[in-house]
Amino acid sequence: MKLDLKLLSVSLSQLEDEPPVPIDGVDPYLLEKVLRPCMDGADIRLRDMDFDAFDAEDIDVLEGYYNALSREAGKLRQFTGTVQKLPPEAHKARRFC
Repeated sequence: MKLDLKLLSVSLSQLEDEPPVPIDGVDPYLLEKVLRPCMDGADIRLRDMDFDAFDAEDIDVLEGYYNALSREAGKLRQFTGTVQKLPPEAHKARRFC
């Protein structure tokens, strides 16, 4: 199997700059103050949380968002694993600058 790096780079450059999973309906407080810091390895203390900033239903929406992000990350890991397994191949003809 061969990987055309030029075609891959063109395809990636044409992608829209948008989040991999839409954040529609995700509570901004939970997203910015809980999920993102937690994903960065920060400790989240219950005493520091503003429980008036979100409802119990918002937690279910956040969980769904996190699960969707996790699925997308799995797809990316699978792609990078496939690329890593491809053996390098020398170019057939000499190229001069």
